[in-house]
Amino acid sequence: MVYVGKKIALILILTIMACVVYQLPQREVEGIEALSMIVETTGAEIAEGEVQFFAVLNQKFCDLAELEEILREVAALTGLDVNEVEKSEGETFRVVDTYGKTASGLSGHLVVQSNPGDGEEVLPQTYLLLVCGEASREDLAAEIANLNQTLTEYAPNGQLTYYLTGYFAGQPGQKEMEKMARRGLSAVRGKVVEGMQNEDLVSLTGYTPLLTQYMTSAGKRINLNIAIRYDDYLQKTVVSAGFPLIHSPY
Repeated sequence: MVYVGKKIALILILTIMACVVYQLPQREVEGIEALSMIVETTGAEIAEGEVQFFAVLNQKFCDLAELEEILREVAALTGLDVNEVEKSEGETFRVVDTYGKTASGLSGHLVVQSNPGDGEEVLPQTYLLLVCGEASREDLAAEIANLNQTLTEYAPNGQLTYYLTGYFAGQPGQKEMEKMARRGLSAVRGKVVEGMQNEDLVSLTGYTPLLTQYMTSAGKRINLNIAIRYDDYLQKTVVSAGFPLIHSPY
């Protein structure tokens, strides 16, 4: 009778737990919040972040004067402090770029480039690239909000990507790095879509419904990317988490 009573109690507890899990709010989270949770779940301390905006602006092979006009217009919109504009050109490219501080205080690099195409299959095009880095989590969040308000209206077809990087002491093995990466994604209810790994690196790409935006790869939704590797020079393990992908080499 005691055994039956314990069994019934266990069933009731499991039923209650199932109901609690089912009723957990499926709330949306901000991208930076999700990336912070992923990195910190691995045990890494967040050190820096970077945001990038890329967009194709038109199907023209613009001259340098037109490119500089675009550059200064984008700089004014985003609050980038332009000091000096560098220009270069060749048969297959024309490019202008500048470095400066953004309104959020981040280091920014703005590039506007035009290519002529091949006259047959590849059309001419002009694109812009803005990279803002050396940022704390708070400063990065402010810059993302700024770019969402300005550049996504200026170039609606543009892609905004960003990532956070953290570090911890020690050198885990490949299996442990994979467990950490999976735990990181699970912290925001992310499911692994694809991945790659070797003895020095684990990279997983996933999807979470807690983020409203996503891109597709082979017909599958993705909006998270985590990479874990050991850096021999720093003698630390590096953890990066990006939305929807980590846009810099790792």
